[in-house]
Amino acid sequence: MKKGNRKEFDFRGYGFDSSSSSIPFIIPLTTIAFNEFCNNNKQVLETYNFWKEKIDELHYRLNYTYKLSVVKNRDANKSILARVKWQYKYKGEYRKPAYIGVYIGSLKDFPKGLDEININEVAKMKIEEYFTNKIPLLFKDINGNEYQL
Repeated sequence: MKKGNRKEFDFRGYGFDSSSSSIPFIIPLTTIAFNEFCNNNKQVLETYNFWKEKIDELHYRLNYTYKLSVVKNRDANKSILARVKWQYKYKGEYRKPAYIGVYIGSLKDFPKGLDEININEVAKMKIEEYFTNKIPLLFKDINGNEYQL
């Protein structure tokens, strides 16, 4: 019986069929083939994953979601905080929960609180300022070297 070519993900020569009795024998072969493929193409896969996520992040930065709330600090007056959903890397790692708190201002600055007329415009400006200062755009060149714009 001719063996298949595992490197090419060709398992036809092993004599398997589509029945569930073949699956326990197919799983190790496909796992080994997949792991070999990943190891042999590690840089390509890492570059693909990085840029796929980076493109998603760039789109998200144009249309991010946030929720405003009034919070009580121990040492200060009540403040308005934006809870920005952020599922991308922040300071080199993913956050759990996937939110970033951005200080918008105190209730002294916004006496009507969340009912203030321009609160959303101020919040968007503060969030974008926070992105620029705290989460700069980091990219990688084709060799995997990081750089910042």
